[in-house]
Amino acid sequence: MVLIQLVNGLMEGMTLFLIASGLTLIFGVTRIINFAHGSFYMLGAFLTYELVPLIAPGTLWGFFVAVAASAAAVSALGVLFETTVLRRIYGKDGILQLIVTVALVLIIRDLVRMTWGANSVSVQMPDALMGALVVGDTYFPLFPIAIFAAGLIVVLAMIWVIYFTRAGILLRAGTDDRGMVALLGVNEKLIFTAVFAAGAFLAGLAGGLSAPYGEVNYLLDTTIIVSAFIVCVIGGLGNLYGALAGALVVGVTKAIGVMYFPRLSMVLIFLIMAAVLIARSMGRQGGPAR
Repeated sequence: MVLIQLVNGLMEGMTLFLIASGLTLIFGVTRIINFAHGSFYMLGAFLTYELVPLIAPGTLWGFFVAVAASAAAVSALGVLFETTVLRRIYGKDGILQLIVTVALVLIIRDLVRMTWGANSVSVQMPDALMGALVVGDTYFPLFPIAIFAAGLIVVLAMIWVIYFTRAGILLRAGTDDRGMVALLGVNEKLIFTAVFAAGAFLAGLAGGLSAPYGEVNYLLDTTIIVSAFIVCVIGGLGNLYGALAGALVVGVTKAIGVMYFPRLSMVLIFLIMAAVLIARSMGRQGGPAR
């Protein structure tokens, strides 16, 4: 039972990483904390719900095509939001940025409730992933394993793009020194738009991949954004590898905690976050005086 929960935790951790990585990439380049990131996740789940019955329902390839198409649509929405709204508030007061992104959360939530209603919906799981992988006397459900593997492929692709391509070099340069990138003649606005598109795509992808594993409703954005922010706090906002470690810690802790402390699983996660913050503050205080 513990091993099964561990697999579930790894799947949830990988899903959280896809969301948190987009959140941390957007913050690293634009310096905006996008509270609407959970809304992109929710839209990815609802769009997958609509597309799965239209694209070879029950098939594995149909499911992944539906998820990819949903993520692409969410990415396009992210580009629209960035170019029409966020571009006007870069460098402005943090409170204004907070108000704008929270306003988008409320708008998307109301639109989702008007479109799909207040009741939860479920997404059909591919027939090929309904079984289990038998190892000895233990049956591991195939779906969490497949989602973890798909997420791992995305992680490896992301690492390759960020560290081994020209686009990744520009992205990292923009994170470290945006002014220098602009002096080199690189279109800063284009970098911002590309990063926001990638972040929204990752959130939509996470929503689509995890949609068959639970109920999808209009409150999904709030549920997931809290966990994503906890991951970013544990791993460090702007730190991709930290986000991966934090996501896996949160996912596994939550899954195992439900077994032994079903009412306190989230409390355990908050305790881990508090311990990390305390350790960081003690590290800063113990550093050399300047």
